[in-house]
Amino acid sequence: MLQAIRDGSKGIVAKIIVGLIILTFALFGIESIVALGGGEPAPAEVNGEEISEFNVSQMIQLQKRRLQSQFGKDFDPSILSDKMLRKSAVESLIGEVVLKQAAREGGVYFSDKAIDKLIVESPEFQVNGRFDRDQYDLILRSAGFTRATHRELLRSNLSSQQAQSAWQLTSFATTTEEQRSSQLASQTRDFSYIEYTLAAAQEDVVVSLQDKEDYYAANGSRFMTQESVIVDYLELKRSELLALVEVDEDELQARYDIIAAESATKREFRAAHILLLDDSDEARSTLHEVQEKLKGGAAFASLAETYSEDDTSKFSGGDLGFSSADVYENEFSDALMGLETGQVSNIVQTRDGLHLIKLLDIRQPEVAAFADLQDSLRQEIKREKSQVLYVERLESLNDEAFSAGNLQAPAAALNLKVQTSAEFTRQGGAGIAQHAHIATAAFSENVLFDDANSEVIELADGRAVVLHLVTFKESVVKPFAVVAAQIEAQLRTEKGMAALSVQLDSALAAAKQDELQASWSSFKDKSRDAKGVSAPIIAKAFTMALGSQDSASFELVNLSGGNQALLRLDSINRSLAADADDSDEQKVERGKSYNEFKAYNQHFLDKASIERN
Repeated sequence: MLQAIRDGSKGIVAKIIVGLIILTFALFGIESIVALGGGEPAPAEVNGEEISEFNVSQMIQLQKRRLQSQFGKDFDPSILSDKMLRKSAVESLIGEVVLKQAAREGGVYFSDKAIDKLIVESPEFQVNGRFDRDQYDLILRSAGFTRATHRELLRSNLSSQQAQSAWQLTSFATTTEEQRSSQLASQTRDFSYIEYTLAAAQEDVVVSLQDKEDYYAANGSRFMTQESVIVDYLELKRSELLALVEVDEDELQARYDIIAAESATKREFRAAHILLLDDSDEARSTLHEVQEKLKGGAAFASLAETYSEDDTSKFSGGDLGFSSADVYENEFSDALMGLETGQVSNIVQTRDGLHLIKLLDIRQPEVAAFADLQDSLRQEIKREKSQVLYVERLESLNDEAFSAGNLQAPAAALNLKVQTSAEFTRQGGAGIAQHAHIATAAFSENVLFDDANSEVIELADGRAVVLHLVTFKESVVKPFAVVAAQIEAQLRTEKGMAALSVQLDSALAAAKQDELQASWSSFKDKSRDAKGVSAPIIAKAFTMALGSQDSASFELVNLSGGNQALLRLDSINRSLAADADDSDEQKVERGKSYNEFKAYNQHFLDKASIERN
C-alpha cells in the first residue's frame, strides 16, 4: 500500500494537487484548508459574512493573552476554559465585523502601501531598530497568524479606528452647550436626610427556635460542608540539589575563558561616515574630491556636514555612535573592521549609496580578574548543574510515580520523604495546598476514585510534587447545632430588613405630608464633589428634581451595611453667570463624540442580520 502511494505521488496530477495546496497555504494560511472540511455551521454570521471557528479560537487566545498581560506572571490561563471565553469572543467578533462593514459602507479604505508602512515601523517587528522579517514571522506564528491574515486584521482594525476617529474629530460644542455644561458643573444643592439603621430595626426582632428549625429544614443545601481531602505527597526541590553538586577548578577556569572570549566578540565601533545616496560617476568624483581635502588636512566632521546626504548624522559630523559591526551592511562592516582608529576608508558601496567611513573609537566590555569572579562562577555552574540534575530526577519521578500504586516506591528510588498535607478543599488550603495546581490535581478523577498517584505537578519556583489520596470527605449537611447561630443571624437580618422597609415606607409617606416628627441632618450649598457627606447621599441628591413649584422632593437611599436614608432635596442653586473654559468645551465634545459613535454603532447593530449558532 505504501509503495502504491509513493508511486502515485510521482505522477503529474499528484504534483499539481500538491502545488495547489502549497499555494493555498502561502496565500491564505492553514485556516483555508481547515475551513474546507466539515459541515458544521459557522459560530456566527453577520449580514452573510461568516465568523469562522478559527477566528473564534484566535480571539479566545487573544483574550487569554490580554488577561495574562493585565494580571501579570501569576495569572494562570488554565483556570479559564475556552468554553468560558467563547461567548464573549463571539460577541466581540460580531462587533468587529459590524464596525468593519460600517467602515466599508462609509468608504474607509487603507492601501497596501499604508499597511506595509505600519508593519515595517512597528517596534515589535524590529531588531536593532530595523524591520526584521524573521522576527515578524516568529511573532505572527506565535500568535497564530499568517502574513495574509495579519494584514487583513490590520486593515479591518484600522478601518474601524478610522470610522471611530471620524466621529471623535468632528464633534463640536456650541457656546450654549458649553455654558450649560459649566452651569451644571458649578451647580450646588441644599438637602437633608435621616438615616435609619438596620441595627435599630433589629432590636425588636424575635427569632424563635422553631423559626430556626424551619429555616434549616427548608434551606439545608445552603449549609453543606465542602468536599475535602488529605493527601500524601513527595516534593522534589531544585534548591536542595545544589548541595549535591561539586565544581572543580578546571570547570571554573573554562567558564572564565568563555567569558573572556565572549567579551572579545562584543567589540563596539564608533563610526562616522559621509554618504552620497546616488551611485554615479558624479558622486564618486565628489567623494574623490573629499578624499583630497582630507589629505590636505580638512576635518572629516566639517566635510560630513557639507557633503553628506545622511540627514540624521551629517550635523553631528557624520557620527553614528557606538554599535557592533553586525548592525551595518556587510560591505560597510567589513570596511569598518579593516580600519585603524582615526583612519578613513576608501569609497564603499552599499544599498544605501556610496560611503567614506572613519573609525573614531573601539570599545569592548572589560572582564574582571579570575579571583574576583570565581565565587559567582562557582554558584552559576552549580545552579546549571543542579538544573540538569533536577530535570533528570524529574523524569525519574515521572516514571516511578506512573508505574507505582503508592508513593513509597518513588520515595525510595529518589531518596525523598513522604509527607502528609493538612486537610484542604477544592479552593485549596494551607501549606502545599496553597497552590491552585495542587488542589486541582488532588480532586482529579484518577486521584479521588482510581487510587492512583497524580501526575507530576511542576510549581513555578523549581519544585515538583506528586500526590496520593489519604482520605476524602464528601460534602454533607452541617449539623443544626453548628449552624444555628448563622441561621439566627440570617433571620434577624431578614426580619430587620422587613421591619426597616415598613418603617421607611411610613416615614416617606409622613414626610410627603409634612407630618414626620424627626431630626434631619441638613447640608447647604453642597457641590457634586463635596466632602464629609456619604457618597450615595450626594449622588442621589444630584439626580433628584424638585417637586411642583420648586417644593421639596423625597427619595430613599441605600447605604452600606443594610442601612437606609430618607433624603429630602430642599433647593437647587444654579449659577447664572458661569463662564465656560477650554475644559468645558473638551468635556462636552468628548461626551458628544462618545454618544454619537455609540449611536452610530448601535444603528448598524440594530439593522444587521446576525445569526448565532
